[in-house]
Amino acid sequence: MSTRPRETVLVIDPVDVSGQQARKLLAAEERRVLHASSAQEAFPLLAEMRPDLVLASLDLVDLPGLRVLNALRTRLPGVPLIAVASHPTVEGAVQALKAGAADYLGHPLSPGLVSEKVGRCLTDLRNARSLAAARNEAKDRYGFSDLLSRSPKMLHVFEQIRSVAKTDATVLIRGETGTGKELVARAIHERSRRREKPLIAINCGAFTETLLESELFGHEKGSFTGAIGRRQGVFEMADGGSLFLDELGETSLSVQVNMLRVLEDFTFRRVGGADSIEVDVRIIAATNVNLEGAVKDARFREDLFYRLNVFPILLPPLRERAEDIPILMHHFLTDAAREYDLSVPTITPEALELTLRYRWPGNVRQLRAMCERWVILCAGGELRREHLPHDIQGGAVVTENPGAVFIDDSIPLQQLVDRVSNQVQRAYLHRLLTRYRGHLQQTADAAGTTRRTVYTLMKKLDLDAENYKG
Repeated sequence: MSTRPRETVLVIDPVDVSGQQARKLLAAEERRVLHASSAQEAFPLLAEMRPDLVLASLDLVDLPGLRVLNALRTRLPGVPLIAVASHPTVEGAVQALKAGAADYLGHPLSPGLVSEKVGRCLTDLRNARSLAAARNEAKDRYGFSDLLSRSPKMLHVFEQIRSVAKTDATVLIRGETGTGKELVARAIHERSRRREKPLIAINCGAFTETLLESELFGHEKGSFTGAIGRRQGVFEMADGGSLFLDELGETSLSVQVNMLRVLEDFTFRRVGGADSIEVDVRIIAATNVNLEGAVKDARFREDLFYRLNVFPILLPPLRERAEDIPILMHHFLTDAAREYDLSVPTITPEALELTLRYRWPGNVRQLRAMCERWVILCAGGELRREHLPHDIQGGAVVTENPGAVFIDDSIPLQQLVDRVSNQVQRAYLHRLLTRYRGHLQQTADAAGTTRRTVYTLMKKLDLDAENYKG
């Protein structure tokens, strides 16, 4: 018995003998077949039945020619369309394919040709859906969008995203500038029940107190100088969806009072307004400020902090997840090369080692900007030490506890650099070999280098793969 899913085909054509034959043939092949004799009859079926393929006549009275293809392509993105013409021509076929048709048939319909064309289109659709599902599974396994990682700390963040996205709980994302707080907010929204509604983002630190209140809550005409008309705030704009409040720790105590009122009952008044407005909004806040310290210093309201801190997510800085640098570099270099229509450069082991040792004070945002620069400088060539900025060439060493690095000033500087470099490489390979149980190819892939390079480094650093197996 076939395990293939039962697919739905919608046939839109005026009732005629050949159309009926096509419907009988498709139904006989274990497919669900719907029929509509006009566009007006067909369109209400689209949202409810969601067909996997449409056979559309170009001779409909109410939507003739390519207009029906344009309308279907808008309503059913990604669904294959087969155009059917009463008087087929080569020019008509070219125009139909340009309009988005997957194929073109002419009357009288040949049962064998219909079966072949429909079968091929549905097979391509199944393959595309399988590939998309595999890609989504990989994204869920290794990250979300640009949040790519194999770091245990970030994998824990991904688990937190999956858990909290199913709820409407308020989320507080904390981390240094450039660690990807807005990406986390988007990942939460995209996996929530609110994903069909907007995610509105606002940087609270970018406005003065007066302007921020207007941006958040809106204002009425004449409520302040320059208020020439009524305006909605982001709370109203995000109604039904999610609101991302970035840099919330930079707000004044006055704004914090008004924010607390909204979070209590999700009602507010526009600036200068008298009417209460009720909204249904999921709050995702973010800050790089130590809010506990700000509360202690009376710069942030304690009650608002507890209201926001329902589900905290802490993003580690890039220096604490150095094993992710090769993965992120590959991703950002590829993205930049695609954007600028250039070739991706290769990275020399020395350049990679220096990027791993650098502290990346701007975190992932800084790495991404740097990768764009490297693509422009080294397109199709090698990214070498001399292409790196001076602070990366002589960058600060990263360890799991940077403060524990011993600076021996009794030896020459280069000898100290070589010694610490070996320590970093050994610690890095030790972690990867432990994770992949001594498997050299997997270790090389994770490090973004070759198996031979890993083997050579292990010999140099006195590491034995056998010690990591089992």
